[in-house]
Order: sequence, then C-alpha cells, then structure tokens
Amino acid sequence: MKDRKPLFEWTEEYAVGVRQIDEEHRRLFALAEAMHMAMIAGKGREFLQTLLAGLLDYTSYHFAHEEALMARVGYPERSKHQRQHEALKARVRELQERAAAGEITMTMEVALFLIDWLKRHTAAADRKIAAFSGVVDSSRHADEQHAAGE
Repeated sequence: MKDRKPLFEWTEEYAVGVRQIDEEHRRLFALAEAMHMAMIAGKGREFLQTLLAGLLDYTSYHFAHEEALMARVGYPERSKHQRQHEALKARVRELQERAAAGEITMTMEVALFLIDWLKRHTAAADRKIAAFSGVVDSSRHADEQHAAGE
C-alpha cells in the first residue's frame, strides 16, 4: 500500500504565488489526503466527522486570510469569491449533518467533492486573486518609485 499514489497531492501547478495562501492550500490538500488514507485503511467513516470538523475550522481560518488579502488589494470580484467560500462552508456543514445521521456512502462523496473544490478553486479563483494582487502591488511600487523621483 505504500506505493499508492496520493489522491490529493499538492504540486506547484496549484501554487497561486502568495506564500501564506499556498502554505494554507498545502494544509487543505493534506487534510483531504488524510481522508483518502483513512478510506484506504477502511476507516473512512470513522474519520469522516473529524475531517469535516477540521475542514470547516481550517477553511474558516484560511478564508479569513484570503478575504483580508482581497480587501487589502481592492479585488473587484471579492463578493463573488466570498460567496464561493460561504457556499463551501455551507456544503461542509450539510455533509457533517448527513455524516452524523449515519449515511454510509459519504466518504466517497466527500472525497470527490474535495478533489473538485481544491483543484478547481485553487487553480482558478484563487489564482485570479494572486494575479490581481501582483498587479496592484507592482503598480503601487511603481507609484512609490515615481513619487520618490526614481
């Protein structure tokens, strides 16, 4: 089993270029991979509540950082992005309720949901924030240099 390739493996293709956000995304991938490993070991249902609680806690922590970055740089799609975050948290709370009710097919559904969210959201929506913040930071730096007569 040690030769099994991780299902949730962080690679540089998911990097958005903001160190803190990338580190937090790595942690989210690690949480999801822990779920995958529990499934392989036949303990997915046992681990599910722990994973979902950890996912909700950590995404709240992570989303606060992303949302602060968006506010700081004046990201124009901030409200849309925040709605995506709220939708994810609502979906995780729904999954928690279903898992608590004992639904037996939850582990695979959660795994597929996490794959889709992590890969799609980090590679598309979060990268747009990073790209915008880089443009804003560059223009601020240029304005500062111009004001200083450089």
